[in-house]
Amino acid sequence: MSYNCEIANLLLKLNAVKLNPGSPFTYSSGIQSPIYCDNRVTISHPKERSIIIGAFIKEIQSSSCDFDYVAGTATAGIPHAAWIAHELKKPLLYVRSSPKKHGKGNIIEGDTSLGHSSILIEDLVSGGGSAVSAANALRE
Repeated sequence: MSYNCEIANLLLKLNAVKLNPGSPFTYSSGIQSPIYCDNRVTISHPKERSIIIGAFIKEIQSSSCDFDYVAGTATAGIPHAAWIAHELKKPLLYVRSSPKKHGKGNIIEGDTSLGHSSILIEDLVSGGGSAVSAANALRE
């Protein structure tokens, strides 16, 4: 069985996938859908999250991407990015959806320096807007 099917099955087993055709879910992008996948459920299940992180690692390693940092989108991408960074022995960053309103006003958290590349981890993409915003923040 491919790891895509394995992950789909474990999401179903964990009741992370919800169906509600009568009252659609509204995504952060504004899209309405009768299906919602709550990947945050996986952070409480070590065995299942290990399978998911293993699949991420296989994809990353097979892509031959060269990068310095693993960056996660706030908030749901952060735990996945942290586990991936740990496994790959890479530094971790996370990207806020907007600059902090206090302190240094950071949009990117972690030890950054110009000229380094990142791989961006998001837990779920519907319209792609938050991932694009995070990628743009990293570029800047």
